[in-house]
Amino acid sequence: MGIKTALRKTAEKIFQSKWYPNKKILLESKPDMGCQTYPVFQYMLKEGLNEKYKLIWLVSNKDEYKDVHIKNVKFLNYEPQNFFERFYRRYLLFTSRAMMYSNRYIGKVFDKQLLVYLRHGTASIKSRIKHRRENDINESDISISISHFFDDIDVMELNIRRESLFESGCPRSDYLFESVDYCEKLFPENKYDKIIIWMPTFRKTDSSDRIDSTFEFPLGLPCLYSNEDCERLNEALANNNILLVLKPHPAQDLSVLKSMNLSNFVTVYDSDIKKAGIQLYQFLGSTDALITDYSSVYYDYLLTGKNIGITIDDIDEYVKDTGFVFDNVFDILVGEYIKNTDEFIEFVKHIASGEDSKKEQREKVCNLVHKYKDNQSTKRVYEHIVEELEKRYQ
Repeated sequence: MGIKTALRKTAEKIFQSKWYPNKKILLESKPDMGCQTYPVFQYMLKEGLNEKYKLIWLVSNKDEYKDVHIKNVKFLNYEPQNFFERFYRRYLLFTSRAMMYSNRYIGKVFDKQLLVYLRHGTASIKSRIKHRRENDINESDISISISHFFDDIDVMELNIRRESLFESGCPRSDYLFESVDYCEKLFPENKYDKIIIWMPTFRKTDSSDRIDSTFEFPLGLPCLYSNEDCERLNEALANNNILLVLKPHPAQDLSVLKSMNLSNFVTVYDSDIKKAGIQLYQFLGSTDALITDYSSVYYDYLLTGKNIGITIDDIDEYVKDTGFVFDNVFDILVGEYIKNTDEFIEFVKHIASGEDSKKEQREKVCNLVHKYKDNQSTKRVYEHIVEELEKRYQ
């Protein structure tokens, strides 16, 4: 046995012993304190798990949380800024009993540690194989899932170990069942009859060479190809007293759209949602309809039973450039299809009038892809994590 191996085994015996007093769980999400990890964290506090464990958030900038004071909750920069932080992060990786992440990978040091993959998206619509590196292997001990319907897809697309899959539903989807009107948090002067949220998926960005669709959008958005299109859409929204809220993918370039000043068509970012003191899915559940495309938010919104518009003007390019996990994506992706500005405006009018021609078809898909249609996913995930920790450290 080599010296490094001997030292690692000694460290494991010390730090991963059930008698080691300083028990820790590492937490990650992007945006910070959001996504799937945050509701699980809140449930941990509710159940008093922070009395037994120190909960450490890995965040983009720990200074933003200097005024957050919760017992046994600490914040550390995900990217260490100096030698001390690098050393302390390494120490945490050796001494933590569990790591929970939804976006940026946290690797295990010892087999006994519990690695929990909470996912960023619910499940796949678009294929990820093209953009996956050969050595991307998900070594998580628990990987949450919304149903067994996606097991084969998760194993193939994400390199998830089949035995790690846990059919729980997604924690953040619990927010969709809340009865609070969170729209007022973002828009205190809300005088609109309806609010539609638009959440396009990622296509391309200037900050990397990844391109999911080569279709050229002059404004960076589907179905809107000119300032005139935006103005026509805004007029239809205003005539029907509807607000369209664009929540862009963080990597999407919308510099052209930002220069426009539209009364009923606004853009919100993660920073706006954080400033309002709410979670994205709390706002999502308060809206009256969703417009998306090939994003997994489609699966989540099915749980609300509300209308969904689906932009498909670049679907041919998307098939060629990225592809889908289904032979016929329209078997699963059901909604009012939008290919241009005129059809976009028609969808707005349908929301205003309450017309919903695809409701029954969406319900069938919802029953197919979701095992649970309740607000108990966070509870299921929490209990499974605690049970697994107790097995490993009894």
